[in-house]
This record gives sequence, structure tokens and C-alpha cells, in this order.
Amino acid sequence: MKSFIFILSFILSACLFPSIGTAEDAASSSSAYIAPIANESARAELVSFLQEARNYTLSNGRDEAIKAFSDPKGKFVRGDMYVFAYDFNGTLLAHPYLHNLIGRNNLDLLDPNGVPIIKNLVTVARRGAGFACNVYPNPTQANETALKLLYVLKVDDRMWIGAGIYLPGPIPLFSFEDQRNLRAFVNEAREYALQNGKDKALQVFNNPKGEFVRGDLYIFAYDFRGNALCLPFQPDFVGTNRLNATDANGITFTRDNQELAGTGSGQTYYLYPSPRENMSAELKLSYTTKVDDDWWLAAGMYSNSSSDRNMSSSAMKPTNRDELKTFVEEAHSHALVTSRENAVRDFMDLNGIWVRGDVYIFAHDFNGITLSLPYLPTEVGSDRSDIRNDQGVYINREMSAIALNGSGYYEYEWKNPISNESENKVSYIAKVDNTWWLGAGIYEA
Repeated sequence: MKSFIFILSFILSACLFPSIGTAEDAASSSSAYIAPIANESARAELVSFLQEARNYTLSNGRDEAIKAFSDPKGKFVRGDMYVFAYDFNGTLLAHPYLHNLIGRNNLDLLDPNGVPIIKNLVTVARRGAGFACNVYPNPTQANETALKLLYVLKVDDRMWIGAGIYLPGPIPLFSFEDQRNLRAFVNEAREYALQNGKDKALQVFNNPKGEFVRGDLYIFAYDFRGNALCLPFQPDFVGTNRLNATDANGITFTRDNQELAGTGSGQTYYLYPSPRENMSAELKLSYTTKVDDDWWLAAGMYSNSSSDRNMSSSAMKPTNRDELKTFVEEAHSHALVTSRENAVRDFMDLNGIWVRGDVYIFAHDFNGITLSLPYLPTEVGSDRSDIRNDQGVYINREMSAIALNGSGYYEYEWKNPISNESENKVSYIAKVDNTWWLGAGIYEA
């Protein structure tokens, strides 16, 4: 046990905060930022592809279409573009690469930024058709994660279909710190509006030099008819209806935010002019909340400036239980939509997105064999079910028992290799399937 702690302490001391690229790289990428915009021909091909798939369904019947869409060598797989099908409850009906998830309700799937993958697409599909973005593995590129532009199309009242194209540029990652600050900012603005009234709040929110403009963060607001109430850097749009406004990828960003507000709150991606970059388009992740039955407000982070701030894993890592749970759910989703082999490979990558300083994804099978332990790769393949803490508790056995029942928190004492003291730690555990589980943990004061 002591030798294990010493080795881990040494490794963590050297690798505790690996950067997500160097500052020099960040500066270079910032100056060379290219917005992730699909070219017109690729977008037109995507729309045509789905229309073909819809016509096939209507001509040949649902059962035959589901069979065709699930064939990885069939006519509805073309390069990295493929058709998948869902019902409106979020249950997967057809997919050429995810046969293990067919019949599963996938509304719980999250991308690496915690944005719902299928839940947001269902909302767009209910309208009939539309575009959306998420961060998703590319099965034709060894499941490397990338930003994806999707087009979804309603077939009938029981089924919708989708397909997508991968967009150029680095993976847009928004840290837990940035997302925490974004939510706090939006909730502060909502509270201000509730306390001071709509008119006064909008007057303050519309001031580009006011207290609700902080760096790249600013409040924008609309009523539930799509009329702009607050746009501090685009005052000419205030009073106009922008419900059907689209970004360069065809995403109806006002409508998307409005529908999220209608459910209470939520997150979504789209391209939008950045005040910091002379109003040139950048990818934006917004957080939206309902104020009352008449209007809603939101704010968003731009991917380029967010990446500049997130140079160390101290910003990226979860620091409380809710964030820890989200981090594990993101990893759980990644495991489901790739494969055990690919997910474990990614979890073991010390420079990857699943290692955030001293918070990282670990994984075991239900026989106790270690599948992922990024700071101790020599332990992979070994049986660690007999590992005990200083109190004699078999922690991996107890975490495995939680995973057998699905998911949950596990509180225990563990020696922190940095302080060399036994400290309170909490892990969140999630079952992937009947063969393995994963988790991550944070120390609590």
C-alpha cells in the first residue's frame, strides 16, 4: 500500500496539471481561429441524404428502413455520414455502429461538455426538420471526438431520422470552471430581473458597459414570441423578431434557446458574432433560463476565448459532487457510443480530455480486473479487488457493488498522495454494461 501511494504521489507531482496544449499553441490557435462552418455543398448533400432516407422509409416501410439503416455496409453509410433513427421518446431504432444501444432510451447521453446529445435532437425533430451541433466520436476515424453538425428529419409521428458531418477544427471543450461561472452569471441576472422588474433589468442588460457585461459574457433576452429584448452589442435588433434567425450552419439559435427556456433551462451550441473578435462568428455554448411566462434570458461562452482560459486541468476538473457526477456521466456516454476498447484507450490518455489533473476516469470489470488507471498503467490487467484503505475497507469491492445496481456516490477515506494524509473522498460510480463499470473521485474538505 505504501509503495503504491509513493508511486502515485511521484507521478501526480509531475503530471498533476498537464496542460491541454501549451500557451504558445493556444496563442497560435487563437490567432488562426477558423469558425467551424460546413460548406454549402456538404450541407446540401447532408439534407439530400436524409431526404433520400425518408423517401426510402415511406416507400419500403419502417421495418425495412430500420434494417437498412442498421447495416454498416449498406447504402445509408457513406464515408463518415450515416443515417440513424429514433422514436420521439428518445429510443434508438436503428444505427449502423451502435447495435448494442438499439432499443435503449438514450435521452441521458451527454457529450464531453455535458450537452444532451439526443434530447436536444428530439426537440428539433419535433418541428419537422432542422440542424444542431454536438461533440461526438467519428467512427470512421478511430472514434476520435470532433464537433458534428447534424440534420434531423421527421418521418412520421413515430419516427425521426438523423445524419451528420464532422466540422473542422479542434474539439471545443468548455471547462467546469467556465460553465460554473456561466450558470452563476445567468442565475444572477435572472434574480436581478425578478427583484427589480423587467423594464429596469432590460435597461441594465442592454448597456454594453454595464454590470452584466463581463468580458465575453453578456446577457441577451427574448420574449416567448421570439422578439429580441436585450442584445447589448447588436442594439439594432432589439424589438425585432428573430425566432427563425439562423447561423452559418443553418441552426435556428433563437428558437433552440427559447425551447430550452420553455423547459426551464438548458445548453446548446451555435455560431454567433463575438464582440471580442470584431463580431466575427465563433462557436458559442449558451446557457438559457426562463424568467417568467413572458420572457427568458441567457448568456454564452465562445469556444476560442474559453480555450485560451482553459490551459490547465485545474480549470477543467470538477470540484463538487454535481460536477463530478456530470463528468462521470459524460465518460459513461462516451463509453456507450464508442466501445469498451476505444473508451478505455481514451481514459488512459494522460493528455486526453478524461484526465483532469488529480481527477480522472478509472474503470474495472465486475471480476475486479483494472481496465483504466491512467497514472498507474502497469496496474491495468491486474485484480485490484483486494485494495483497502487505512480503515481496512475494500473500496473497489464496495464501488463495484454500487455499479451493479446502476450508479451512485461512494464516500470513503483515502490517502491523498499530494498531502500524504488520509482525507475524505467521494467517487461517483456508473455501470456501463453487465461486464464493466467506471468512476472518478474528488477529495472533500
